[in-house]
Amino acid sequence: MSLTPPKPPTNDEIVAANRDSWNEAAGHHREHDQYKALLKGFAEPGFSMLDDVMTERLKTIGLEGKTVAQLCCNNGREALSIKNLGAAGVTGFDFAEEFLAQGRELAAAGGIAADFVQTDINAIPADYDGRFDLAVVTIGVFGWQPDLAAFFASARRILKPGGRLFIYEDHPILNMYDDRDTGGPPQPDESYFRSEPYRSDNGLDYWAQQDYAARPNYWIFHKMSDVIMGLVRAGFAIEDFEEFPHNIGTRAHMENQPHQLPLSYVLVGRKAA
Repeated sequence: MSLTPPKPPTNDEIVAANRDSWNEAAGHHREHDQYKALLKGFAEPGFSMLDDVMTERLKTIGLEGKTVAQLCCNNGREALSIKNLGAAGVTGFDFAEEFLAQGRELAAAGGIAADFVQTDINAIPADYDGRFDLAVVTIGVFGWQPDLAAFFASARRILKPGGRLFIYEDHPILNMYDDRDTGGPPQPDESYFRSEPYRSDNGLDYWAQQDYAARPNYWIFHKMSDVIMGLVRAGFAIEDFEEFPHNIGTRAHMENQPHQLPLSYVLVGRKAA
């Protein structure tokens, strides 16, 4: 007798599971030296943890007098850095309240004015519609999104006419590779075109890269074309796109290879006026 395969999780189930898993991970992150370094850093005036690529691209777009939203902000370290670089106001949106609490703690350490809002990105309250000049997406956001069309529609909704969506992300080709250093050249172990969500029960302590008995979470594979065309179909005109060989997440061991993979990219879209 054949067994009926389990039904795949719905999008709502994926979002709920991922929210619970991230809230669970927050306590692990709080104990690490990286978080303590952020507390110390933001206590210093003007501190920013943004790298040169992100800093220069944002300065080119312009931050002075701009209102900025960070989508899936985690502990808000990028949003707070953007405020210190001259933005008029920053708001971080995330579904994990435990990480938002850390964002408020980092902001308090430096007396930085910032708002943090607990919400699924696809359900940002209508009060925020048309309020932002710039929306920012950074490292490792899209893999948690089962519905990119809804994500981009929400980003467009909160932007003013002519507002920009700035994306600085891990390259999706990295979904093919283990994110841990196993020694030797990187070897693919997944298809770039995988369609089913990847389930993990090993936790989300990416700073220490240590597993723990955890609530399940689901990672979604999106191709580069899914991201680019998702942006276009949502009504954005692409202003900038560049791929890079440098790591911005947990793949430092994949830099400087004889046959170098793209590890990150910048993509900027402008909402029609």
